[in-house]
Amino acid sequence: MKLLKTSLLLAAAAAATQLDATDYRIEWSGASYGNVSTARVVVGLDMTGVSLAGTNFWNMPDSHVTSFIMTVSGNSLSALNKTYNISDLRYFIFGRFHNGETMASDLVAQGGGTFPGWLDMRVTAPGGNLSTYGFMMMGMPHDFTGYGDSMKLIYFGPAFSGVTDVPAWMSSISGANQTYATGVTLSNLPLEGAHHRPMLSYDRMGKDNQAWATGDFGSSSRTRDVHTTTGEAGLNWNAGQNGLFGFALGHGEQNADLAFSGSSATKGDYALAEFDYRPGGSQWVVSLLGMVGSWESKIIRGYTSGGSSDFSYGVADLITRSARLRVDAPSLATFGGFGFAPYASYTVTQTVVGAYTETGGGFPASFDEQTHNSIEARAGVTAAKDLDAQTKLLLTVEAIHRFDGAGPTLSGQDVTGGVAFSLPGTAPRKDYVRFGFDIDRKLNENTLLNISAHTSTIGEEQDVSAAISIRRAF
Repeated sequence: MKLLKTSLLLAAAAAATQLDATDYRIEWSGASYGNVSTARVVVGLDMTGVSLAGTNFWNMPDSHVTSFIMTVSGNSLSALNKTYNISDLRYFIFGRFHNGETMASDLVAQGGGTFPGWLDMRVTAPGGNLSTYGFMMMGMPHDFTGYGDSMKLIYFGPAFSGVTDVPAWMSSISGANQTYATGVTLSNLPLEGAHHRPMLSYDRMGKDNQAWATGDFGSSSRTRDVHTTTGEAGLNWNAGQNGLFGFALGHGEQNADLAFSGSSATKGDYALAEFDYRPGGSQWVVSLLGMVGSWESKIIRGYTSGGSSDFSYGVADLITRSARLRVDAPSLATFGGFGFAPYASYTVTQTVVGAYTETGGGFPASFDEQTHNSIEARAGVTAAKDLDAQTKLLLTVEAIHRFDGAGPTLSGQDVTGGVAFSLPGTAPRKDYVRFGFDIDRKLNENTLLNISAHTSTIGEEQDVSAAISIRRAF
């Protein structure tokens, strides 16, 4: 498991008293006990009136402990491997002596720590039950039986130069996780926009081949402002008596707002292939669609520094791979001139966000690679009606269920290596509903115009989306 470091960045040597709260870097390692557990902390301590000569026990919350961020990794109890904040800290103790340990071997770290004492604190981990989760971090060799792997204090002292306001800097980091969401949206828009129905559902106009050009637009504003557009050109042709094969090349772009006046602009290209099959003598359609996209995301991450705004810049490469299996039934019922036909689909999309390092700004960061597979199923009904000889109206309603759990962890550190982070991914909304309509209009005997639009309840879809396509048979 990757080493996740959390350390603070305000240089300050430990002293008998401190007039103001000072940030310290604390590190533990399990290497002495044959494990790879690590814990890295940034803690703010106000040492006014406090002496290191005695023992100080602070139950939380306490004004002497002003801030706290800790990242644990490599622990054999996987539930403990996460980032903790001050609300997770139960107590904090330090003193000059404890059970006779020697300063040189146990308390003055190999990294040059200067804190002349010992440290003991307890953190509440997931679940909140210390008998199940939780562990002590101590400045002496300690048995963590029942709480995870043993770890030894290896550093407590001055921090590296770098980020001066860790909480403010950290608050901007989560916005970088939108890069992963961008890849999902860019692949999903054409997949469930211009290609939300199989190619065989369009009028073939008595010809074997068909060329098309499409454009998709999507917009979301309920949780954040996101605008996505894609366009493509493609060709399909009959494959035997019952099959149809199509191929398309497309281009997509997305612009999104991020926190602290940041933004992201992503663009790239994709290739798409689809095979439709209609079993002989039936109106059922089975389709298999595959799509691969390559995107570049330019990210401006905004944050506060010294009371003013600052920005760092990064470029991330994204790869998306999607596969969808869909089955469309013939019309099984009629009402009001509409024929009602059910359908169902199953889609897997893999999104990979490459590692990247920011430039510019006072405190740039580096981000590790992210990979996640989103899995969803859709079941819906299409109601179709011929309005006249040249025009068909289709209305759809579909229920969508996501099978995958939380998205990928966002991990990395500031470029000095002082402040590391590991933020868990956000779980998608499991169930939501989408509504849509299509209009197929024959412009002449060889040309078909299609217009579609969709809206959904709050979920992983665009709030609203629309597509337009021109199809020419030959």
